[in-house]
Amino acid sequence: MPPLEDYGELREYIKSTSEDTAIYVGCDSRQTPYHTVFVTVVVVHIDSSRGAKIFWRVEKTKKIESLRHRLMGEVDRAVYTALMISDVVGDRPFEVHLDINPNPRHDSSVVVKEAIGYVLAQGLKPVVKPNSIAASTVADYISRM
Repeated sequence: MPPLEDYGELREYIKSTSEDTAIYVGCDSRQTPYHTVFVTVVVVHIDSSRGAKIFWRVEKTKKIESLRHRLMGEVDRAVYTALMISDVVGDRPFEVHLDINPNPRHDSSVVVKEAIGYVLAQGLKPVVKPNSIAASTVADYISRM
């Protein structure tokens, strides 16, 4: 799993894959006593069936107390990354995975409409829980390493 330091290696890797390869971009965060740690991932699902290669970036910021601000920070980082690679994706399946649960019983639901609208406004396809594996599983796992 190479870290996502610049987009060159990722862009070249995507170009080398088949048109059946799916690209999923997501971000998750975790809180420490003094910081918020964001993990942005790009999952390149080879031929949409044969495993995946994962690229990621870890960013540590001053602790963000507001849940809305932190969740929208995740959305913003995922969208930015998706836009940085969108020109090489071509006709491959391409999704932005959001670590947001649309069920009103969950705290993250407070930003679901705003987050989906933001992703759609950028011409990207949003996916929320439980189908947002890039954010809710892959980025979550890396954030706990």
